[in-house]
Amino acid sequence: MRYFIIGVFSLIFVASCTTTDTIYEVGSDFIDNNVQVRVIDTFSVKTGTFKLDSLITSGKNRILLGNVSDENLGNLSAKSYLELVTSTFSIDEDAIYDSIGMVLNYDTYYYGDTTKTQTYKLHRITETFEPEEGAYFYNTSSLDYDETNVLGQISFTPKPNKSTDSLFIKMDDALGEEIFNKIVDNDINNTDDFLQYFKGLAIVPNTVENSHVLGFNALTTEDTDGNSSMRLYYTIKDDDNEDNSYYVDFVISSSTQQFNEIEVDLSSTSLGDFVDNEEIKLSSETDDLIFTQAGSGITARIEISSIKKLLEISENATTMSAELTFSPLSNSYNDDNPLPENLAVYIVDHKNRIIRQLLDVNNTNVVYAILNDEQDEFGANTYYSVDLSGFVEEILQSEIDLNYALMIQYEDFSDNVNNIVIEQNTNTNKEVKLSVKYLNY
Repeated sequence: MRYFIIGVFSLIFVASCTTTDTIYEVGSDFIDNNVQVRVIDTFSVKTGTFKLDSLITSGKNRILLGNVSDENLGNLSAKSYLELVTSTFSIDEDAIYDSIGMVLNYDTYYYGDTTKTQTYKLHRITETFEPEEGAYFYNTSSLDYDETNVLGQISFTPKPNKSTDSLFIKMDDALGEEIFNKIVDNDINNTDDFLQYFKGLAIVPNTVENSHVLGFNALTTEDTDGNSSMRLYYTIKDDDNEDNSYYVDFVISSSTQQFNEIEVDLSSTSLGDFVDNEEIKLSSETDDLIFTQAGSGITARIEISSIKKLLEISENATTMSAELTFSPLSNSYNDDNPLPENLAVYIVDHKNRIIRQLLDVNNTNVVYAILNDEQDEFGANTYYSVDLSGFVEEILQSEIDLNYALMIQYEDFSDNVNNIVIEQNTNTNKEVKLSVKYLNY
């Protein structure tokens, strides 16, 4: 009956959202019953920011490296850990060692100011490459490495827009010669031998240089163009006395054996540090702003506890539509940190535990926050909208108080470090708002 009423009614009525609760009467020519449509946008909205406990960063096929400093979100640092293997354990006895280095191939992702210099250092991992528990590494994971011994380093200005470009970091020849000799002498002749000798590489950015974070390919096969690898070069002199160059690639052993450690320092920001993932920093305490940052787990939270009060309007009623809107802070986004076309929306409980992604009213399709950008001079018409019809109906039909809230995050929030700042400011008319078109009959 509910869907029949909506279907018939939609043929004769179109209502626009207003800034106050509005009632539209339907006359007796349509139906004998007293049918009304209300557009309500005066819901009490509670907004804040919390920090997810951890994000899986292994298996993402992206090496993230660099440091950035942000006025709202403090300092962020991304370092990467790689387990490296090869399928080549045979080098001609007549071969002559040449050099060794790390090849990092850009995957075109970047965040921050890429006109500035950044420095990377390579260190040897000193413990077995395995998670502390379970099967995954997280943004909070780390492995011990030899901090005193730098195997190689480079200071550079990146060119991340071309996936065909790469970064070459010359490495210590003492290491290269040792690996070379062990393979030639058959001291290393399989993967287990090599991993016992060389457990992996940690790539660490210079934390003094807060400029940008870059993405590099983390492909895992030697015959794939564009992979990142540790490359050992050697030559073999042929009968014509010409030097022929060869190399052995040590690639990431599997996608699960590479991960990114992402650290964030919020001590200088209005957010401050988080005690745990249950703590919520209300927007009233953070300059009327809420924050989302991929990679670090910082997440915007929207709670609308007053939805249940719609039931007080009528015993016979249904939601025709529900739309949530929110606006990014002006000047908080640019070409180096663009607004995404879509943002993921999750339902979380009162302890910020993720229940599932937001679904439509039929529980069949995932619903996203969609960017509406009319490119006006002051960004007044730049906002996100979310179809909350399914969410509102779920709250209304539940016999218990679900205590649900909404979490706003990037779609792929484990493999980048972009951020978005959302306003909750009634003075500038840029606030998080829910508008519901409600039919009672």
